[in-house]
Amino acid sequence: MVPSVPAVLLGSGVLWAALALLDPFQPAGRFLGPLLALAAVIWESRRRRPPAAMIVGTVLAWAFGLAAWSGPEFRADSASYYYYLRSVAFDRDLDFGNEAVEMNGVELPRTSTGLRFNSHPVGPAFAWSPFFAAAHAYVRTFGHDRYAADGYTVPYRRSLALGTLTWAILGAWAMTRTIAAAHGMGTAVLCVAGAVLTSPLLYYLFVVPTMAHGLTFAAAATLLGAWDRARRLPSLGSWTAVGALLGLVTLMRWQAIACVLLFLPLAVEGVLRRTVRPLWLAAGAGAAALVFSPQLFVWNALFGRMVTMPQGTGFVDWWSPHWLDTLVSANHGLLAWTPAMALGLLGLVWGLRGALLLHGGALLVFAAAIWVNGGVWDWAAGDAYGARRYDFVVPLVALGFVSMVKALTALSARVPLATPSALLLLLTLWNTGFIAHFRQGRYPDAAPLDLLAQDQARALRRQSERILGYLGGARGRALAYKYFSAEYVFGDATRDGSIALGAPDQRLLVSGWSSPHRRPNEPGFRWALFPEACVVLPLEESTDLTVDVTARAPRRAPHQVMGLVINGVAIGSEALASDWGEHHFEVPAGRFRPGENALCLRFSSAVDGGEGVPAAAAVALIRLH
Repeated sequence: MVPSVPAVLLGSGVLWAALALLDPFQPAGRFLGPLLALAAVIWESRRRRPPAAMIVGTVLAWAFGLAAWSGPEFRADSASYYYYLRSVAFDRDLDFGNEAVEMNGVELPRTSTGLRFNSHPVGPAFAWSPFFAAAHAYVRTFGHDRYAADGYTVPYRRSLALGTLTWAILGAWAMTRTIAAAHGMGTAVLCVAGAVLTSPLLYYLFVVPTMAHGLTFAAAATLLGAWDRARRLPSLGSWTAVGALLGLVTLMRWQAIACVLLFLPLAVEGVLRRTVRPLWLAAGAGAAALVFSPQLFVWNALFGRMVTMPQGTGFVDWWSPHWLDTLVSANHGLLAWTPAMALGLLGLVWGLRGALLLHGGALLVFAAAIWVNGGVWDWAAGDAYGARRYDFVVPLVALGFVSMVKALTALSARVPLATPSALLLLLTLWNTGFIAHFRQGRYPDAAPLDLLAQDQARALRRQSERILGYLGGARGRALAYKYFSAEYVFGDATRDGSIALGAPDQRLLVSGWSSPHRRPNEPGFRWALFPEACVVLPLEESTDLTVDVTARAPRRAPHQVMGLVINGVAIGSEALASDWGEHHFEVPAGRFRPGENALCLRFSSAVDGGEGVPAAAAVALIRLH
């Protein structure tokens, strides 16, 4: 049978995008792969409604392309999960000593069995293994001229991202179908996509997909379909499937054993009404133990016990002293870092009357997650974006969103999903902006709301300037600045056009400056650092100006030369003396533009200004007139 044109386009798009994610030397697929998949959907929609498989395939292609574009990072606990894959595939053992030395340059301690310590679960290695094998085949067949086929090179590591995104999207689709059966496809897609995009999971799908969080979400999302089937069609098979999936989600992360509470109200009601037989529950427990058994055997091999807590008995305080911190603390609290999760939690409470068994079980899981996460000694989760350990409650947040969406649709009868869509879009933009700041190292621990809000507003202004600048040039950029800031030189920013560098709080400084200094018989100043120190000059309109700079060279750099650069264009340069002097620069017409302008001082040399600071010049005043 000859495949159709849409099928060929879709397959080519998914494979090309996957290749771009696997191999950074094949970047074209980041854009062309998703576009081919989109073309397949458009082609198919001319004849009929595209099938679900085509929609899922297109989402996969776009997810692969986005992950390839963002550049997945192999950080935090990624290496510990990866040790299993590489060691079994290449060494045929569970001794991770050579992997730890090669990848991190560290010697792992030996356990009581003589093997190397690893506290992380083995489940993710099973989920990633097909993609790891595909990466090995690719390196051996096509990439041998760029990569060593040793299990360490980039395609092997990036294969984990392929696996995480694939399983997460398939899990999300399974959950979407379950919700759609009761509430419609539009609501289901909005709630599932909203839960992913507004939660910490977004970071662990596209930035650090080499940890267990995306896989834990996938397994937990699939559990909702098993719950629905066990409710509608209780049988030995449906409850055995429940147990197998509970074993699977726990195999990904042991904390996810809390998901068993999702089924507790359903099981109790079924037993009381005699629609569920105790034998079925026993079969489910047996299936869970069977699926989880690989972890038991790994623990036995590593630690000499089939049931253990590898991190030590002091890892968890079961009194959970930090349960509230994991929710509301600015230091990685779930609701503080990702406020949309509060809507999901409220939605679960709101929906109790209409779906007591499901929402009641979901709230039990949520409560158990709070308690367990609050008892862990490193409750803030170290190198983490947000409350990453709540990965298995993200599907429950989607359930909560359903209740909130149904309540909000009443506000817009003509376009029922308009209000909740707009709200989730705003929360998604907040989350993506926060992720960008986190990747820049702005908030490694606590994220004070006032500082974060300023950074988010600044990023919104920058993006608006970039978009309007692309559409309308200098006028578009100026319009964006006028709307979001309108703090101009000769206005609120500085009324007389003067920037006093010795002032303790100078908002117009951008980069390359020391803290302010005061010395006897000298004006207040800052050291301009080598090679360049910059300020921003917001102007309401383009105009011709003269720039005066009051500066001196360091005493030990008598032959210093200072140049002036406006918006990346060199204007001129002057030699600095070791005494204070005023240096004049005539800026040609058109160099200043409406909106923000970058004024930079560039220097020919520097000396040590103390504490390793490369001091190029002492600058007291920059004045425009």
